[in-house]
Amino acid sequence: MFRLIILIALPIYSVAHDYHVTHTTLYLNKETNSLEITVKVAIEDLERALNTKNNKLNIGTQNELETVNNMISNYVSNILKIDFNNRDIKYKFVGKEVHNNLHDIYLYFEGFRYEKGNNLTISLENKLFIENEPNQINIVLFEIFDKSYNRTFTKDNTIQKVEVNK
Repeated sequence: MFRLIILIALPIYSVAHDYHVTHTTLYLNKETNSLEITVKVAIEDLERALNTKNNKLNIGTQNELETVNNMISNYVSNILKIDFNNRDIKYKFVGKEVHNNLHDIYLYFEGFRYEKGNNLTISLENKLFIENEPNQINIVLFEIFDKSYNRTFTKDNTIQKVEVNK
């Protein structure tokens, strides 16, 4: 009887805790005049999004495939699009760091020298993992001109704007 209870309880536990969330920070660095992007994702979700040939990518381990960094760079640049004052922003992959919980990974990117001014309109398209997970939630924190703005992206809301007045 004890075994039966465990078998019944395990599926309920996994369904109740099945959520997919990313956290992205866009920080406008006044000192370097650049955009710093940090994306925190679950390694499992990242591997699922990158893996098209059923190869084990082993992200964040000693057995990680050599092509993983290029795969991450290509995927994120096609799924996370940034526009400042109607100008597409190009950014490059800087590196990654496995979180100490071994479940999440931080992805680091850096972009352009932005034009200084008093007003800034930022448009962001964020479709991270939405193709694989219909209930995906992507939370973005904008840190611009000493002000902070939060936005939440879902499959029904993938593009949002932030208007910043200095």
